[in-house]
Amino acid sequence: MIALRQLQPIQENRLTIHLPVEFSQYQQAEIIILPVEETRPVTTSTAAFLQRFAGAIPDFPEVESVGNLQEREEL
Repeated sequence: MIALRQLQPIQENRLTIHLPVEFSQYQQAEIIILPVEETRPVTTSTAAFLQRFAGAIPDFPEVESVGNLQEREEL
């Protein structure tokens, strides 16, 4: 399966799509149009980040002892 993803400006409610050569062997193509909302990156302070995600990691159970470790000779 080949795919093409482009962000195109809309001019007078029209879009122009230029297809690559790989599409020349096909007679039809499915077109899905989704709007792109412009978003500005949100900058947060370290303190705000920690406040937001505090407690997000679950508490892990204590690891049980596996017994005495075997000592090996050095090479």
